[in-house]
Amino acid sequence: MYLVHARLRTVPPAEVPDDLRETARAGLSPGDRVEHLAVHPQSAEHFTLGFYLLSDSLEEAERRAEAVCRRMLGAHVLPRARLLDVGVPLMPLSLMEQRAG
Repeated sequence: MYLVHARLRTVPPAEVPDDLRETARAGLSPGDRVEHLAVHPQSAEHFTLGFYLLSDSLEEAERRAEAVCRRMLGAHVLPRARLLDVGVPLMPLSLMEQRAG
């Protein structure tokens, strides 16, 4: 399982809706192989979708997360937005050192 973040920015005048978590989760299908979807609104214009995906590789997980985002944007499940990037969230070096130490 891989955690992949998709960062998005709404297209004005759209803003991040209060019910984004419910609508985004409703937009998933079993074929997406998403075990869990976390929604993180950062501001009225920015939000992140955190996909926990079953996948054979990181590259496949990233491609699948991007495809799911594009499908949900096209189907208007998500607010009008631009997909900024998709990838594995990076852990700060200090936290990695604490876990290794």
